[in-house]
Amino acid sequence: MAQSSSSIRLSDFVIILWVLLFLFVPFSGCMSTGDWKEKGDNDFKSGKYSEAISAYDQAISLQPNNSEIYYLKGLSLFEMVRYKDAIDAFTAAIRLNAAYSQAWFWKGRTSYMMGDYDEAVRSFFKAIEIEPGNTEYWYYRGMALSSRGQYDMAIQHFDKALLMIPDDEKVWSARGFAYIMKNNYTESLHSFEQAISMNPDNAENWINKASVLRVLGRSDEAKVAMDKANLLYKEEEKEISKKVPRTPVQFTTQ
Repeated sequence: MAQSSSSIRLSDFVIILWVLLFLFVPFSGCMSTGDWKEKGDNDFKSGKYSEAISAYDQAISLQPNNSEIYYLKGLSLFEMVRYKDAIDAFTAAIRLNAAYSQAWFWKGRTSYMMGDYDEAVRSFFKAIEIEPGNTEYWYYRGMALSSRGQYDMAIQHFDKALLMIPDDEKVWSARGFAYIMKNNYTESLHSFEQAISMNPDNAENWINKASVLRVLGRSDEAKVAMDKANLLYKEEEKEISKKVPRTPVQFTTQ
C-alpha cells in the first residue's frame, strides 16, 4: 500500500513538472509570424543583426509571401555589410510587391555600395516612379549618376530634391561637387556656401569652400575659410577631450 502511495506521488510530481515546463519555457513552434517579426525588429533595434536575420528567416518560413519581412531581412544584411545577400532579400521583396518603393531604394543603395552604379541608377529610378515626392530617392539617384560621370543629370536630380527641401545640407554639398567636376567653380562655390548656411559648424563645408576659392584665385578668402575649418576641428577636439579622463584608470591586483 505504501509503495502504491509513493508511485502516485511520483506521477503527480512528473505531471506538475510538465505543466511548469509548458508554462515557463517558450517553444519556438508556438511562435507566430508576428512574434518572429517582432523579435527580429527588437534585435535589429538593439544592433543584434545576426539574431534579427535568424528571426526573420523563421517568420519567412511561416509566411513566405510576406514582402515586408524580406525587406527587413535585407536591412539587417545591409548593416552586416553582406551586400550580395541583402540584394537577394530586397529582390525577393520586390518580386512579391513590385510597388515596394523602399525595397527598390535599398536595393539601389546596396548596389551603390557595391560599386554597381548602373543597377543603383535603375533601382532609384523605380523608387522615384513609385514615390516621386521622396527627396532621398532623388538625392541618391543623383549621387549614382554623378558616380557614372553624368554630372548634368546628377545636378538636375539635386535641384529637384532642393525644390522640395531647400535646406538639405548634404544635397547642396553633393551639388557643389558635381559642379566642380564640370569646372563650374562659381556655381560650386554658391552650393558650398548654401551648405554652410544650413550647417556652419561642419568643418568639411568650409574646407570645400576654401578649395574652390583657391581655384578662383581668391587666396585671402580661402585662408579665412580654412582658418574657420581648423577652428571647428580644434573645438571638436576639445569636446572629445572633455570626455576623456585626465588620468588613466589604474587597475590593481591583490
